[in-house]
Amino acid sequence: MTANELIQYIIDNDKIVYILENLGCHHLKEYSKEYRCGLPSHSSKDAISVKKETLKTKIYQSDSNIIRGNIFTLCMNIKNISFSDSNRYVHNLFGLEYKFNHKKKDDMQFNDPLEIFKKVKSKRHSYDLNPEIYSDEMLKEYVPYPHIDWIREGIMPWTCEKFKIGYSNQKKRIIIPERYWCGTENDYLGIMGRTIIKEYSMFDIPKYLAIKPYPRSMNLYGLQENYQKIQEYGYVNVCESQKGVLKRHSRNDPTFCALGCHDISNEQIKILIGLDVDIIIQVDKDVSIQHIRSLCENFYSIRNVYYIFDKWDLLQPKESPTDVKNKIYNFLWKYKVKYDEKEHKLYLKNKKEIING
Repeated sequence: MTANELIQYIIDNDKIVYILENLGCHHLKEYSKEYRCGLPSHSSKDAISVKKETLKTKIYQSDSNIIRGNIFTLCMNIKNISFSDSNRYVHNLFGLEYKFNHKKKDDMQFNDPLEIFKKVKSKRHSYDLNPEIYSDEMLKEYVPYPHIDWIREGIMPWTCEKFKIGYSNQKKRIIIPERYWCGTENDYLGIMGRTIIKEYSMFDIPKYLAIKPYPRSMNLYGLQENYQKIQEYGYVNVCESQKGVLKRHSRNDPTFCALGCHDISNEQIKILIGLDVDIIIQVDKDVSIQHIRSLCENFYSIRNVYYIFDKWDLLQPKESPTDVKNKIYNFLWKYKVKYDEKEHKLYLKNKKEIING
């Protein structure tokens, strides 16, 4: 099961008490909408609250701080484990299988560049729901160091280390591995490569190239790494590119994930809704307001959804909010637009005008 599916399984089968007891929580008390209990090895009897309908959690600390999240982040905090280990722990509690379709090392060569497309049906936004997962063995042929160009752009070495950014001298590309959002730290879907050749367009060299092709439409880059902080902050920032996730992480903002383009797939929509947090859409300056609203429309009346729109011309035509320094970024984020009924009606009106010519 994915993390979102597992949460629904726990709710449907009323398994939250079993998890809390196995975590060592004490003085469990049931209320109409939530459970309250004490942290293991702590005297307080109601330091934890868990909502019945969503499994959203709060940990009330002795210094008056509150750690927000869900059942996975609760396990992470109590047991001091990663998101993937928390996912595995809950699976194991119920005897559920936690594994993916791993590729063997001998099968890692991708000789047919069209193979990934052969798995995709003709219907738009179709994809393989059982993707092939690779281990970190495939990263050993690349140099595990950041490229100086990215450091100059503000992507810091500690971020590169966390996201396993590397370099291929043979391909002259920066290596961007993509972890499966609900897998372990060593579960990878594929690799994207970004050319370091500045005159790439002059020589018809693709700026980005899938070195290990994979269906990006069924994943969100950075979600595996940033899941805990997204839950604790209560919102997720959604950008277009992997680079945006890395830049914001380097500026101590671990709340991002990336679509891989400026469109969104059905599976990505499902993943984002399943996070049960506010959603903030951030795309490049040159993307139309109507397209931005079309992205927000997928979440309207389901989740609180916002978008950033640069009406002050603070961004260059090809820039994203993730490209600028914190002073400008924080200003844009502060004045983000809530996609409410007014926005919804504007979207429908403009859509009708476009259809009618």
